[in-house]
Amino acid sequence: MTTQSSSRVLNLLRAAQGAEKTGGPLSPALFQSQVLNRSFIIKHRLRQDEVDAFDTTRIAATKIVFPIDPANLGLGGKFVFIGQRGFEPMLADVVGIRNFGGSRDVELLHELDRIPSFDPFVFSEWMTRIGRTVDSRYFDLMPSLISGMEGFVLEEINLLVSMSLSGAADNKAVLRLARKMLASKYDEDLTPLQTTLRMSREEFQNGMFGWKGLLYYKWLSRRIAGELPAMLKGLTAVRPRIHISSEQAEMAATLVRQIAGAVAGHHQAIQTNIAVYDGSYNRLTQHQDPQGFREFLMRAPQLFIEMGDLVSMLEHTTGFWAFRSKDINPKRFAGEDYLELLADLRDGLGVAAETGVVHT
Repeated sequence: MTTQSSSRVLNLLRAAQGAEKTGGPLSPALFQSQVLNRSFIIKHRLRQDEVDAFDTTRIAATKIVFPIDPANLGLGGKFVFIGQRGFEPMLADVVGIRNFGGSRDVELLHELDRIPSFDPFVFSEWMTRIGRTVDSRYFDLMPSLISGMEGFVLEEINLLVSMSLSGAADNKAVLRLARKMLASKYDEDLTPLQTTLRMSREEFQNGMFGWKGLLYYKWLSRRIAGELPAMLKGLTAVRPRIHISSEQAEMAATLVRQIAGAVAGHHQAIQTNIAVYDGSYNRLTQHQDPQGFREFLMRAPQLFIEMGDLVSMLEHTTGFWAFRSKDINPKRFAGEDYLELLADLRDGLGVAAETGVVHT
């Protein structure tokens, strides 16, 4: 069982234990249930034998894992998928929740099922959007991540901020307004932009939420794109030289083609969404045409979900590859192990094992 938090893993046990060691318990905690507050919540690509656990067609789900012994994670734990058939009684059995209709914890679990990623930036924005106040330590970010993200977004929105200030502002005013746009709450200083875009307050806030999320994924996708070529090259570089049959080699070649195709497809889909945004933004800032950008903001929350799923899959794949590949010795690597590694990578990208078709 993993002990790290990531875009796909929300390690609440580690967060609780770390907070208690450094500054007291998390308050407010994410859940009312202390069992949930010491669980792992994981974005999971469903295997073929797991798909039938749901009444609706899904290729991914959110898994809650309850460690048997928090001091020894090697013992594993019980788990349940949010929304699977029998979810409520299974959760009640472990956590003790009985009033599902009025449970804030259950409501939050369903929100966590909807969120595309547990990246701190996205997670923080999502909690604010649904009106949940929780301890800021859940969203701890490295200073380099904060400055890198802020610098990128400030550069991206500089033209729009300047335009909304009618060009009569100095750099400090631009920076101040830009940071307000990055903040989770909006005040009257953003009203001129809302008015320009002819959006209601709710539409504007939802659109800004989706826009910031999309900008975050645009920034993150650039870093991930730089890691993909080395990963794809490495897939064939680690192929066993001795302990592999001709049949296994043929199967491996098919898996590598499926992985490469999925990576290319996801990357292209990300670039297509970015192009939609870039075109709308350019029409607004360069041609003073707010209609296209307004339409983009109306779609932004859904684009954010789509982008999050795509970027998270690629990030998970490169991270999984980096973790698994560092200890591989091709001279001792067996064909069976190689096929298992490739299959895990393929499944993580949402490729159907039987058809090779990518599901997003």
